[in-house]
Amino acid sequence: MSTENKPAKTSQQESSEKVNSSTKKPFWKKHFLKLLLLLLLVVSVAWGYFQNRSTVSQYEKRITELKETHTAELKEMKTAHIKQLTNTLILAVRSELIAENVNQVNKYFEQTLKTFDVEKVMLVDRKTSEVILSTNKKDEKTQFTNKKLVEAQEALSHTFEGHTYAAAPVMGYSSQLGVLIIQID
Repeated sequence: MSTENKPAKTSQQESSEKVNSSTKKPFWKKHFLKLLLLLLLVVSVAWGYFQNRSTVSQYEKRITELKETHTAELKEMKTAHIKQLTNTLILAVRSELIAENVNQVNKYFEQTLKTFDVEKVMLVDRKTSEVILSTNKKDEKTQFTNKKLVEAQEALSHTFEGHTYAAAPVMGYSSQLGVLIIQID
């Protein structure tokens, strides 16, 4: 290769290149506005993302609180409803027991199962804790083990062995005829 084709650099060209390289601006100074806008864009996107996550977190927390409150209120309403059902059923059962019409009491129990959200209805002897009559025939002549329900003096609800029960005494003219116990779930 020959050096003939290359023009020799003049001292003027060399000095102008030195001046250009020394006066040439750095990249960040040259593109300052673009970099600033890019930085602002990144910051605003990050701020928006984190603000969105915060809002979603607060929303989920509020929804959870509302669900818990709603569930508790529903449980209270269901308990009150079952107490009312128990009191109403007691009146019908009482009159039939006084007339010694056990067959009609059994029909009332079966109708209660069909009409309401009830799993089992039992009539328990308070003195012996023996199930006198039940919608589940396997339970009859067995001992009901929850003394709090058997000794109920007024309508009450109680959770026992994973089930919710309502109980109320069935009173005759001068003595207690038994305890009506309704298993809800």
